[in-house]
Amino acid sequence: MDVTQKDELLQMLLKTLATRGLSIKWASVKKPYSGLVNESCKLLSANIHLEEFKQYLQSNPIIQGTVETLLSHLAMSANAKWQNVPASVRSLAQRGWYLGRWLPTFLIIDGPLGHFLKDSNSPLNKILKKEYSTYPLLTQVRDLFNHGLFRLVRNGVGHWSFYWEERKDNLQLTMVDWKTGKSTVSISIMEGEALHLAAFSAIEVFDKEMFSRANPK
Repeated sequence: MDVTQKDELLQMLLKTLATRGLSIKWASVKKPYSGLVNESCKLLSANIHLEEFKQYLQSNPIIQGTVETLLSHLAMSANAKWQNVPASVRSLAQRGWYLGRWLPTFLIIDGPLGHFLKDSNSPLNKILKKEYSTYPLLTQVRDLFNHGLFRLVRNGVGHWSFYWEERKDNLQLTMVDWKTGKSTVSISIMEGEALHLAAFSAIEVFDKEMFSRANPK
């Protein structure tokens, strides 16, 4: 998929999230993927920032290492074709295809990548606190990962605590608090895919435009 296709797909899915109150500014951008790339390049154009990122990544090597592993996994799962399996198990294969991509993406945000975004010593966190207006799309990414809906979906998928439900020709997921057994939020497949693609796009841009530049291997 080239950059133009990434922009078009991401913009379409971000609009789905905007109806739920997430990433409204990001969804209004014509080229949301390219915009994230441009902001990341701009942020690291300053040598002082480049050195700060290098030192931080070298002090926390699990962040960069885990992202590389995730991207390798998703590159393989992207080639799976659930549509080609026998009709009797196609529904299960479809669900497995989505989960095979969503689960590691949400887990890495709850782990190493979340640390990169929220750690008080993280250079990105420090910059966005002070210069959020200069980097609006990066700030939208940070806010998306902190949004209540994203966190509920991340926790539900991460703990395998959810139900699949057919509703008027649309597959829905209802997240459950595994401690109480109570439903927390319901989303459509399209909304789940939107959350995943937004997260994956950020991870991919961080890897290519920040990690690889600040700490090349």
